[in-house]
Amino acid sequence: MLGMAALWIATVPPKPQLNTGAMEVTTIDVGQGDSILVVSPDGRTLLIDAGGTPAWMQSGLDIGENVVSPYLWSRGISHIDAVAITQAHADHMGGMRAILTNFRPRELWLGDVSPPGLQPILQQAKRNGVQIINYKAGDTLKFGRINVRVLAPVDPETESGRGNNDSLAMKMSYGNTSALLEGDAERKTERQIAGEQPQADLLKVGHHGSSTSTIPELLEAVHPRYAVISVGARNVYGHPRREVLDRLHDAGVLTYRTDLDGAVTFYLDGNTVVPKLPALQ
Repeated sequence: MLGMAALWIATVPPKPQLNTGAMEVTTIDVGQGDSILVVSPDGRTLLIDAGGTPAWMQSGLDIGENVVSPYLWSRGISHIDAVAITQAHADHMGGMRAILTNFRPRELWLGDVSPPGLQPILQQAKRNGVQIINYKAGDTLKFGRINVRVLAPVDPETESGRGNNDSLAMKMSYGNTSALLEGDAERKTERQIAGEQPQADLLKVGHHGSSTSTIPELLEAVHPRYAVISVGARNVYGHPRREVLDRLHDAGVLTYRTDLDGAVTFYLDGNTVVPKLPALQ
């Protein structure tokens, strides 16, 4: 019986712990970086970014292998339908190679630029038979029952693909509820997004709460009820900046932070948005 039980555990994957009937947006706590799990109401899974550490930190920790993967496994998730890299900095893409190996996604979404730093990931994706899809502002798609509208990047022919303003920014909607996920977009891109009817219930704050993002024009246009900041505790950059927190507060936005709250989950059921802290899930 013990042998049969061991064989069952080894060969039968656990049932994923998903809240079907709502769009889930979970900001995984990866320290000073980004990684967001999006689950459609019909159970399709998308991982946006996979955290990582810059080379100057000389850290041996693989965020994708040692943080993001264990979180997904703890949820009973053994396969990801699609992954996205919002921009080519280490704190967004550093853990993605482990995710490609461990979860074998079918698709890799990118902005409409492919800077040199992405090449090892693109080569691995091609070896694994992953379809690489580039998106730019104005593109729309369906991900299960989620409607996705791409708001940035705008002008890939003149951008290097290396800056924060090249971020892949997406508005994801289910029913009458929506989330704006803007990567590390800064003032230039946020001004453009503000003119694209970006109203959303949930805002994933750009660039970890840097003073270069979350400009008043964007907040006025999005008019979010909730915001979440992916940020590392006691980080060297001083994120999130006090002026950003003040702007969110003055706009009446209830703001969560991964450094204080851990992996915060939002359930958007088409009519309402319900935030859940880790201990309450």
